[in-house]
Amino acid sequence: MLPMGSIMAGTMLLGVIFATRLPLIRLVQRLPPLIIKGVAGLVFSGGLWNVLWYASQHLGERWGNAALMSGSLMLITAIFISHPHKLPPILLKIRPLLVLALFAFSLLYGITIYRM
Repeated sequence: MLPMGSIMAGTMLLGVIFATRLPLIRLVQRLPPLIIKGVAGLVFSGGLWNVLWYASQHLGERWGNAALMSGSLMLITAIFISHPHKLPPILLKIRPLLVLALFAFSLLYGITIYRM
């Protein structure tokens, strides 16, 4: 069985890949809408789990705070993937920064798990 941190790191990375607008990675936007919505749902579910379950029980600790921040970013990223037109213009303007932050959290989780 995979540790939940590995699943979260993978889910974050999947969200980054689908939310980025880099030309090479943007090819995933050509996938069928059902797959794109499925990935958005997976990223959204991971964000909910991070915020509502893990962060709420461990707020104030290092990993609880990381779960709150990364979960919030995952929720926004899921909306970037599925319904970007429903977001306020300010979030669309800072989209690259939010995706970069989610990538950084993915690395934090992944490297920490690798070192264990």
